[in-house]
Amino acid sequence: MMPQHEPPRNLPDQVIRDSLNSAANLREFLNAALPQLAGGFDCEQAHPISREFLWDDWRNREADLPLEIPFHSSGGSGTAVVCVLIEHQSDTDTMMPLRALYFGVGYWDRKLKEWASQSPPRPPLKLPPVVPIILYTGPTPWGSNRTITDLLDEPKVFHAFAPQWEPIFWNLAHYTPRQLLESGLPWLQMLSVIRVERAEQTEFQSVFREAVQRLSDLQSRESVRWSELLRIMVTYASWRRPASERGSLEQIALQIVPTRNEEIKGMFQTIADELIERGRVEGRAEGRSEGRAEGRSEGRAEGRSEGRAEGRSEGRAEGELQSSRDTLRRLLLRRFHQVPDAMIQRIESCVDVEKLKAAIESILELQSLDKLDL
Repeated sequence: MMPQHEPPRNLPDQVIRDSLNSAANLREFLNAALPQLAGGFDCEQAHPISREFLWDDWRNREADLPLEIPFHSSGGSGTAVVCVLIEHQSDTDTMMPLRALYFGVGYWDRKLKEWASQSPPRPPLKLPPVVPIILYTGPTPWGSNRTITDLLDEPKVFHAFAPQWEPIFWNLAHYTPRQLLESGLPWLQMLSVIRVERAEQTEFQSVFREAVQRLSDLQSRESVRWSELLRIMVTYASWRRPASERGSLEQIALQIVPTRNEEIKGMFQTIADELIERGRVEGRAEGRSEGRAEGRSEGRAEGRSEGRAEGRSEGRAEGELQSSRDTLRRLLLRRFHQVPDAMIQRIESCVDVEKLKAAIESILELQSLDKLDL
C-alpha cells in the first residue's frame, strides 16, 4: 500500500541527481553503467555544464545531470561529456533518444561557436565526445524507444540514413535487491531501498534494515557520505511509503546506528516538518475542501506524534539545525548544480543555526561558492 499523501512529483529523480553530486557516488554509477571505461574518469574534477544553450523543454528537466569530466587513457587525455538523464515513471519517455540527441547537438553547437569566435589562426575544430546515459529507476525494465531509428516511420529503406545514436540505458530493475545489497558499493546499496519501494511492508523494512546496516561501515571512513546516503534513504522512504511505517523505520535506524541517534532523529524530524508544511500549503490552496482537511489532518498528526514528542528538547534543536543544513545544501545545488564534498563537510559540521540561516538568505546574491560565509 502506497502513502496517502502525494510525494513531490520529481522526488525520485531529484534524490538520485543529488546523490551523483558526490564524486564517490558518481564513480560507482559510472562503474556500473560503463565498466570498461569508468576507470579513466577523474570524477573529483567533474563539473556541471551550464544549461543556457538548451531548449526550454530540456531546461525544465531539472533532475538531469550533464557533466564535463576529464578522461585519461593510454591514448591520451581529454574531456568527455557525460549526460545523465534520470527517469523514474513507469510510462517511459518515447522521445528519450531524441532528447539525448538534442543535448549533444546543442552542446556541440555551443562549442562550435566558441571555436568560431577565436581570432585566427584557430586550432583545428575538435568537439568533445558526448556520452548519454539514461538512468532508469522505474519498477520494470525500459520498454520504449532506444534509438533514433525506433522513432522513424516508413519507408524503412531510409532508416539507414538516420544518425547512429543510442544512449546507454542503465535499468535499476535489472538488479535484484540482493544484488544491490551485496555489491559492496554504498551508492548501489542505497538504491536497494528505491528498488523495493512498492514491496510489502515486511520486505521493504528488511531491505531498509540491511541497507542501513551495510552503510554503517562508512561512518568511520566517509562520515559525510554516510550521512548523505542515509538521508536520501530516509527521505525517500518517508515520502514514498505509508506514513504509518515511518516510526518503525526510524527505530530501525536508531537501533543500527546508536552513536548517531541525534542526527538520525534530526533527519526524520526534518521530513516530518516538510510533511506538516506541505499539508498546510495544500490546505490553504484548496480552501475548506477535502484536500485541506486531509492535508492539515496529516500535518497536525505528524506534528503531535513526531514533532511535539521531541518537545523543545535538544533533539528538536538538532532537528532545526539539520533542517537548516539540508535547506542550504539543496539551495546551493539548485544555484550551482554541484557542491564539492569539502563544502558539504563545512555545512554538516556547522553547529550555528543562525549562521546557516544567514547563508541561506545570501544565496540569491551569491556569485561563487568561494564567497559563501560559513
